[in-house]
Amino acid sequence: MIIAYDRSGTKKEYLKDLLDPTGIPYDITTSISATLVKKLHPTSIVWINDDEISKEEQEFFSAPSREFLLIVLSKEPLELPDTIRYSSEHIITNSDPVSEVRKRLRQALTNHRVRRLKDLNEMSIYLSKNGLYPGNVYFTEPEYADKFLEILLAKEVDKDKILVVSRFNLALELPEALNENNFIWVTDSIGTQRNRPVNLTFIVENITRKILEGKATIVMIDLFDFLLVYHSFQEIGKAFEQIKSAAMEKNCYLMIVLSMNTMESIQYGQITRYGLNWKPPEND
Repeated sequence: MIIAYDRSGTKKEYLKDLLDPTGIPYDITTSISATLVKKLHPTSIVWINDDEISKEEQEFFSAPSREFLLIVLSKEPLELPDTIRYSSEHIITNSDPVSEVRKRLRQALTNHRVRRLKDLNEMSIYLSKNGLYPGNVYFTEPEYADKFLEILLAKEVDKDKILVVSRFNLALELPEALNENNFIWVTDSIGTQRNRPVNLTFIVENITRKILEGKATIVMIDLFDFLLVYHSFQEIGKAFEQIKSAAMEKNCYLMIVLSMNTMESIQYGQITRYGLNWKPPEND
């Protein structure tokens, strides 16, 4: 079910031409409210607007929780507050034919990236600015690991909700942010608070338990290449599938650091399937 929101009341025919061929039930309205959303239970709201955003619209679409996907349509880019800009899909219509706009609308409706962003708060919007959305599995090259770690350590991110798993003793370098509750060190050296790389099952169970118990919302694993020294690709791939399944079930952010140069291209394709390649965006 789609709610098509047209405050101006002048786009009814355009919206009908746009939405009828999709086959998705919709309701066109000139006003939007929590009462209407509760009544219709839309999976998406298509908001067509070329004017300034009203205070009421900003408050409504910036509410802390949202069960629908917001899609904004406008002829030109709009000045949107961050809570709306980074939590919605944007379609610039220009003077394009309705058929072309409809193609972009279908793509937006089937894009699960933004749809999984249910809670709007300082942390989720900050992560969205950096191209990160919950419920997704991300892969990145080692050269970007430090940048992702920098994001995790930003003031907007709750350190009680992160989990970093690494071969490097980052807790020693960053004691103000990482500790035994949110950091797992995997190393050959023997001692307390250390995990041996040969104990793959224990490491994976430790990670998945923290995720499933809700103790880790944002997870970074910089370990894949290191584990290849001790285990077969098949063993590691199976282990990481368990972690990915747990993260998706709990709608977590999961970042896996690995280099495509350490394995065959077909193996890289297998381990990264259904995942998203992440690079630090150039924020404006």
